[in-house]
Amino acid sequence: MEVLTRTFEEELREKMIQAKKECKYNPTRFNQMLAQYGGVETARRLIASAQKTRNLSEGLSTLWSCGRLDLSMEESVCKPEYAALFSETEIMYCKNILRELGC
Repeated sequence: MEVLTRTFEEELREKMIQAKKECKYNPTRFNQMLAQYGGVETARRLIASAQKTRNLSEGLSTLWSCGRLDLSMEESVCKPEYAALFSETEIMYCKNILRELGC
């Protein structure tokens, strides 16, 4: 599980670098959360917050505007290889929000 957790976090970091290059988006708070909590806990916290507020995060809105939802944390959470890291509810939330945004 530790290898899977590290792989997930590395993917998020790579996506963050790509988003910065392609969308001119520098997710400072997301980067801070990754450093503080790691990838899985960061994703869980952001999903829980979005479920409570029912608002899109700034990052997801920016990536949607850029046409790059494939760089989103939500897209990574939905990947079958990471299913063991998240609850069914967390995965379904991400799938639904991406579907609503046309992905």
